[in-house]
Amino acid sequence: MAEILSQEEIDALLKNVEVAKPVAEEVSKAIDTREYDFRHPRHISLEQLREIEAIHQNFSRDLSIKLTADLHDVVAISVDDTVDQTYGEYLSGIFSPTCFYSFSGEPIEGLCAINVTMDAAFPMIDKMLGGIGEQMDEKRELTDIESAIMDNIMETICATISSSWSRIFKFTARIVQKDFSPDTVIVVDSSDMTLTVPFEIVIGTATKGTFSICYSSTFLKPIIESMSKKRNSVLKEQTAFREKIIKGLNDALLDLVCDLPEEKMSIAEILSIKVNDIIKTSFKTTDTANININEVRKAFGNILSEDNKRGCKISELFLEEHK
Repeated sequence: MAEILSQEEIDALLKNVEVAKPVAEEVSKAIDTREYDFRHPRHISLEQLREIEAIHQNFSRDLSIKLTADLHDVVAISVDDTVDQTYGEYLSGIFSPTCFYSFSGEPIEGLCAINVTMDAAFPMIDKMLGGIGEQMDEKRELTDIESAIMDNIMETICATISSSWSRIFKFTARIVQKDFSPDTVIVVDSSDMTLTVPFEIVIGTATKGTFSICYSSTFLKPIIESMSKKRNSVLKEQTAFREKIIKGLNDALLDLVCDLPEEKMSIAEILSIKVNDIIKTSFKTTDTANININEVRKAFGNILSEDNKRGCKISELFLEEHK
């Protein structure tokens, strides 16, 4: 028969739980912990992420130069922090209408996305048509002529993407599909992990807009593998070069001098020195002499004689120059 607890026993158990709770909180605060989101597992290491950010820094600089020439006005593009998220989360932050494109990168499998907001699209199109690059108050889709101009701008962006990645992995970015609603452009499943690189674009002195590049994990996989191989190759080259330097240093010849402490003599004593004279010093056989390597004091030692040869026994060794 199951044992039934009394009310007093239940109150005692609850009291113990309340006492244990703050103890657990103190333990958790004492340990340095970081949250890990199992829904968003990181598929790119921090070191690779830094390299990708550096690539897009170069991309933003090169694209700024190209668009400045095309729009006949100063264009400044800055890259924001990259975001590891699912494709569904990326789409949830996009508002229609927008200029949404998918692109491929032969020979890489998979698709990626580029989203240019209307705040960035309309000023660029207006500049291409000879305008001053003003924003549009009305949020509408592009006309056929405006869409054709935007396609040319996208070709410039794709070409710059290809050239920016060429040092790591060579591919050719080409537009596959476009629409003013991201829901109609098929890139990857909403649950697939992606890497989003957002940008801010400033045209002239005041006009601002944003665009972003969304790389699918399928697309990035061969690129990440290539980055790892190149890094391992660089590490091997650095190791081989370091060993070569060390070997060369080990075979190098240095001047080794063992000298006694300095003594003072009057000019008269120096002028009276003759051949076979013995000059007495205050240096004792138990005293230590200075051992210099290339005129840098590196050790102390005791003078000794062995097999009719003079030598010096190291008594103290130090790495830094002794003063």
